[in-house]
Amino acid sequence: FLTNVLLLYLHSSLIKTSGNTFLSDVHHKYFSFELHYEHIIFLSLEVIGKVSSPSLGVHTMQLGQVTLEVSSGDITKEKTDAIVNSSNQTFSLKAGVSKAILDAAGVQVVQECSQIGLYSFRFTSSGRLPRGNIIHVIGRNSPSEIKDLVLSVLKLCESSQITSVAFPALGTAAAQSPLPSHWKDMKGQAVVLVKLTAGSKEYAEVEKEFRRTNLNSKIIEIERVQNNALWKNYMIKKEELEDKNKHKNNEKRLFHGTGPDKTDQINNHGFNRSFAGMNAMYGNGSYFAVDPHYSAQGYSAPDAKGHKRMYLVRVLVGDFTQGKRGLLVPPARSSNSADLYNSVTDNMRNPTMFVIFNDVQAYPEYLITFQ
Repeated sequence: FLTNVLLLYLHSSLIKTSGNTFLSDVHHKYFSFELHYEHIIFLSLEVIGKVSSPSLGVHTMQLGQVTLEVSSGDITKEKTDAIVNSSNQTFSLKAGVSKAILDAAGVQVVQECSQIGLYSFRFTSSGRLPRGNIIHVIGRNSPSEIKDLVLSVLKLCESSQITSVAFPALGTAAAQSPLPSHWKDMKGQAVVLVKLTAGSKEYAEVEKEFRRTNLNSKIIEIERVQNNALWKNYMIKKEELEDKNKHKNNEKRLFHGTGPDKTDQINNHGFNRSFAGMNAMYGNGSYFAVDPHYSAQGYSAPDAKGHKRMYLVRVLVGDFTQGKRGLLVPPARSSNSADLYNSVTDNMRNPTMFVIFNDVQAYPEYLITFQ
């Protein structure tokens, strides 16, 4: 039944619309679409216009008085009445396309964003950009949410008499897993360790987790592990579990003690379930403790100075069940053998540890060195 299909590319591409009557020409005829990880597919149930490609990488379609253009390029160079910046909840995202927009627009726009407050989208000036305004929106991932978001922006444009607007491609893999806004600029490096300042809010939050069961060891230092690839893979898996499990209570902050010779491997490649011992009681996966005491005493081997190391880890335990010796994957939830639990535990009533069998389900967020 699909009589009109437009395939569009990666996150550097633009979607640009111009015309005086957005909603009458776009919403009722054409505004049904799906977005996938690496491309965007626009769908229509009726033939509404012919796609033309007068130049390489540029596709246009006329919808009544509205022109829809899809092209690859630099959104900060667009001369439309407005451009859209897909950001985070605080409109402070400095990664990917959002970073490019804020860097090009300059400090004035960054300051305006800091004063926006709690809104789903908001105007700022364009700063050093060619012309128009910037419409900052909170990025969305699911097709239905993106559809609602784009429609809201078009309504805003119509009510504000904006006749042209440029969108970055939304819902791409890069947009689905933006790096945390508080991370330090990695300057192109794959992995960066950032030493936290004692007394800072972030340091205090990690220390609180470390001492939540009255562990009184002296903290030597706390480092934030910034690993671009691991984080993105983890966030993609998190979204997958939220989709599959129909809830967002999938993540726990747990502990993993290790020796000084293992930290480089973990920082760069994450946790490896193949290192699980053959006598692992609850399955041959990666183990994480609820109580930091357990990791500190049993698995944090000291170095020559007596310093021990432990990770505070984000773990996607998801829907879990009782573990047992010899498991290579979590048990099936039902007679459908393809439908597995996400992890296992030692005690369903009072879990003290969790075991995962998929390496991307854990992110080593902080490395704590203590004595």
